[in-house]
Amino acid sequence: MDLTSIISSLTGNNMIGEISKKFNIDNSKIIAVIKAAIPKFLAQMQRNAGTTAGASALVQALGSHAGQGMGLNIEDGMKILGKVFGNNLGSVVSGLSSQTSTTNDQVNNILASIAPNLLAILGKNHASAGGNIGNVLGSLLGGTSSSGSTGGKLLGGLLGKLIKK
Repeated sequence: MDLTSIISSLTGNNMIGEISKKFNIDNSKIIAVIKAAIPKFLAQMQRNAGTTAGASALVQALGSHAGQGMGLNIEDGMKILGKVFGNNLGSVVSGLSSQTSTTNDQVNNILASIAPNLLAILGKNHASAGGNIGNVLGSLLGGTSSSGSTGGKLLGGLLGKLIKK
């Protein structure tokens, strides 16, 4: 699994149509927001997992979403966004809005729509990787940027140790 396959999983199914229909957003804008948001989402997950409590919460969230199918669950998505981005959510939404020529409301709705599905994808890969979230996220984050490479390895080590306990 890599960043491209995650984005393809999120954009290559009926979910884009569902988001478009529910929120009256053009498909191309939805795809642009998803492509721009996933690296930010994963990077923030990496930062959150820098603590034992954050890493534990991430493993728990992935486990609870691993068996879920793709679909819209806006309420769950809003909770996930709050936990992942916390007080930074407004600036993330605003930045993505500027980057993708969409409104803050559109970005917020798209992010809330994809958040549970992203966790489901990561959770399934976590389970198929033998429960080693460090390998799953570490490889993803290590491939997002040259500066993310060390962070991905650090996250992999931290989560690997956490899971073995």
